[in-house]
Amino acid sequence: MSSKVCKNCGCSDIDVDQARGDAVCMGCGSVLEDNIIVSEVEFVESGGGGSLAVGQFVSAEAGAKHPSFGDAHLSGMGKESRAQTLQRAKQHINTLGHQLQMNQHCLDTAFNFYKMALARHLTRGRKASHVIAACLYMVCRTEGTPHMLLDLSDLLQVNVYVLGKTFLVLARELCINAPAIDPCLYIPRFTQLLEFGEKNHEVSMTAMRLVQRMKRDWMHTGRRPSGLCGAALLVAARMHDFCRTVKEVVGVVKVCESTLRKRLNEFEETPTSQLTIEEFMRVDLDQECDPPCFTAGLKKKKAHQLEMELKKKMDDVEDEIHNYQDEIDAELQSSRPKLRGVYASYAKEGMEQNLGELTLERRGPTLASILGTMPSAATLGLSESISSCIGDEKENGDDKEIKIKTALWMAENSDYLKEQKEKEAKIAKEKELGIYKEKKPRGPSKRRPQIRASTADEAIEKMLEQKKISSKINYDVLKDLNVKPGASPARKAESPKTPSTATKLAGRNNKPARAPLSLSTPLSTLGKRLVDSYVNPYLIMLAPAQTPPPSANSC
Repeated sequence: MSSKVCKNCGCSDIDVDQARGDAVCMGCGSVLEDNIIVSEVEFVESGGGGSLAVGQFVSAEAGAKHPSFGDAHLSGMGKESRAQTLQRAKQHINTLGHQLQMNQHCLDTAFNFYKMALARHLTRGRKASHVIAACLYMVCRTEGTPHMLLDLSDLLQVNVYVLGKTFLVLARELCINAPAIDPCLYIPRFTQLLEFGEKNHEVSMTAMRLVQRMKRDWMHTGRRPSGLCGAALLVAARMHDFCRTVKEVVGVVKVCESTLRKRLNEFEETPTSQLTIEEFMRVDLDQECDPPCFTAGLKKKKAHQLEMELKKKMDDVEDEIHNYQDEIDAELQSSRPKLRGVYASYAKEGMEQNLGELTLERRGPTLASILGTMPSAATLGLSESISSCIGDEKENGDDKEIKIKTALWMAENSDYLKEQKEKEAKIAKEKELGIYKEKKPRGPSKRRPQIRASTADEAIEKMLEQKKISSKINYDVLKDLNVKPGASPARKAESPKTPSTATKLAGRNNKPARAPLSLSTPLSTLGKRLVDSYVNPYLIMLAPAQTPPPSANSC
């Protein structure tokens, strides 16, 4: 009997077949369930005699896995990309962790952080090495191991600020509150690197005591631990008679020298710095100092207030002086008697003279009156004057400079001088043989006189007389362009005497003379002739064709 009840007839006799995956009512025959997927777990026997579960378990984070083939040498085949990514990340985490000497618990925690980042898609757009380093540093912060982000940066050869940015993103998205770093964690590590020998433990304990005092004085909050560790180690080394320079400490703690000096100056302003070594080891002060940034802000604010007060007082004093000066000038002007006539001019001259004397008195004695007579070369026992000595030195210096510059110029232009000597030798040899041709010196270019003409036609004629543009132009025809009709017979009579340039042009064309236009001429040929005469007006102007006698059909 089953606990299920049929919805149709209400019968409780239900036959459940696990092999087929269905449930059937025995009363009415209706199928209540029909499941192809079977929820039972089955086991089969392997070839080695062991039992294996049929099917695979699918996690909530991953999708369906591909079936494996069962062979050990094919274990990598059939895996999805997510499994391969996790496998590579685990190998990388183990490699970095072993280099930093981290235990297995820290490595497993870092791998879990990486899986959380992968599930939230925080690895997209970021390098896998950066995300893995951020996960390892997150473990160092939560577990309190003495490792810095700079150590991971040195291993990966990546900028420390890039790793810090990735770490902040992962901590914010994964909601992990990383605690503040305690500088005391790094003291034993840095002490070991500075090599204090037998007093290694004593120096480290003194440095830890100094760091704890700095933490009570609010020097730790908001600061990197390496700077505080460097300052504490330097002071502790000096307290135990070890001469460690600032450069050596900076090379170990990996901070800037100015940062280390700033931490020392901040510690100097605390009351603890006024104690002796015995008092510091025996007494702990109860009072705490304000943070250095707070005290620096107060000092800056106080200095600004004092500056404003002084400026205000100076302005008030200047205003009072101006007011008093105006009143004094007005009183003096009113109490002074006014002179008229000739006496006024005399009084004005006397006042100017008195003012000049007052200015001379204010200026004081001149420089010549104070120094007196200056010693000469004779009184000092010098045979020659200083100016002559300086002149000789200048001449000697000039001679040396001339020699040096001459040598430099000769060395720089040695090729040019060699070429000039070869040219001179060649010219001398040609002169001896009598084959040398001297170049004619170019005379000054003569300017042509300007063309003066009253009209444009006259200017063109004069220009053509002076210079011919081309030998293929009939210049007589150009001269006849502007001739009146009455004078045309004379020009026609002179036309046979013209040179044969026009006839040569006509011969080059090798075209027969065209018949004159008549009424019987077709319109097509007429248009063609008009186009030819329009396109080639220059040829017509150069060599006018000899027109044949008119035909009988012409008008």
